[in-house]
Amino acid sequence: MASDIVLPTLTDLPEFGEGALKNALPYDEVPKARFTKWSDGHPLFVEELKRRSAERAQHDSEFHYVMEDMERLRHKLDENRITLNEDARRKEIQDDKLRKEVRTKERLARHEEEPSIYRLTLDTIDKPNLQLIMYPGKLAEAKAKAGATKVSPEAAPDDDTDTIGTADDTKEPVLDPERDETLNILADLVDLSRGPKTASTNVKKSAEQRP
Repeated sequence: MASDIVLPTLTDLPEFGEGALKNALPYDEVPKARFTKWSDGHPLFVEELKRRSAERAQHDSEFHYVMEDMERLRHKLDENRITLNEDARRKEIQDDKLRKEVRTKERLARHEEEPSIYRLTLDTIDKPNLQLIMYPGKLAEAKAKAGATKVSPEAAPDDDTDTIGTADDTKEPVLDPERDETLNILADLVDLSRGPKTASTNVKKSAEQRP
């Protein structure tokens, strides 16, 4: 199924699809099913969502990194070769390491606010407050800056710590611009679905009531 909004991603290269492989297995076809599109009675504002998403992606440094990686990967696929020279291979590894270090420094220089991550379960979904998850290393940093993180006991009654539990992944979530932009698109859809702002209606009514 083709997406209405396509985001830059390393996995969106046609060379990775099964159809690009030799001796690909044939696929089955089934008759089309009749159905009513949900969008027929509910506008999805696709064009406006596309415009907003494209504008954000154009100015998003993380998407710039993704597109650079895509070009580099496409070049490697087109070249279809790898060096067996040890010095050349070591230089490639060093270049990759340097590229990661430069990007890390650029991220720190932007001083972007890190997203807050909360533990959400079926037991806490209706709670007024959720438990803030602090990953190893981040907890000590937070305590040094502003004291221990306060967590409402109502957020997670079975947990008595604000560090991530042993049953969870102890690694911090990796940077995922596609995920973040997906959430931005969803937020735009919610905003557009609300319709005209109440303030504009009130202004109109006030104007009509003037003598």
